[in-house]
Amino acid sequence: MDLQDRDLDPSLRIRTAAVLLFARQGYAATGVRDLARAVNMTNAGIYHHVSSKEALLADLMRDGHGRLLDSTARVLRDAARPAERLALLIGSLTAVHALNPLITRVMDGELRSLTPGSPAHDEIIALRDAYEDHWRAALSDGVAEGSFHVADQRLTRLALMSMCTGTSEWYRPDGDSALEQVCAEFVAIGLAAVRAPGDAFARVPATPDFSLLPHFPWEPPDDRHDPRPVTARR
Repeated sequence: MDLQDRDLDPSLRIRTAAVLLFARQGYAATGVRDLARAVNMTNAGIYHHVSSKEALLADLMRDGHGRLLDSTARVLRDAARPAERLALLIGSLTAVHALNPLITRVMDGELRSLTPGSPAHDEIIALRDAYEDHWRAALSDGVAEGSFHVADQRLTRLALMSMCTGTSEWYRPDGDSALEQVCAEFVAIGLAAVRAPGDAFARVPATPDFSLLPHFPWEPPDDRHDPRPVTARR
């Protein structure tokens, strides 16, 4: 995508540039002038499409978390047992971050940039909490039925989710491991972490159905936009 191509939808260009710049240099260090320069527009042109920089961030995060939440419901639709649900949660969160490293970096790291107590801040927190409820329920149900053995469910959840989201920092499609391999290995690690029965891995999906994962139209598609150091691109 040529972000300065005036024949393309200006809202799409602005949002794609925002994801790129917020991921590369952070929301606080990005000004409206930077966005305008990236898409070859004036500041006034930017404000024709967005009311403020914070509103733009909130819109990206609202859309991103909403898509993640909707796709997770699809992924889990036919899953009943806690081990199956946990495996699907691990695989899908891993894949989403590996395939969309920039928008997920913004979603994960820029909540602090929204004004505390604002309607947008509270809305994003509610969406995030609704997503994490899937993880809480899978772990809690597994412990309740005796298939998981976890001393601290909150710490376990945070550790497993951090493992999955970390793929946005290092995964590369042309790297040594296919995404399916990464998902399968992380599922095995996750089931071992909750001390699931030894045969649990054979009874759960090693990878999710990638066609059910969310599509983020504002993820910059060109790896020249990748903000990670070359040494991190494995």
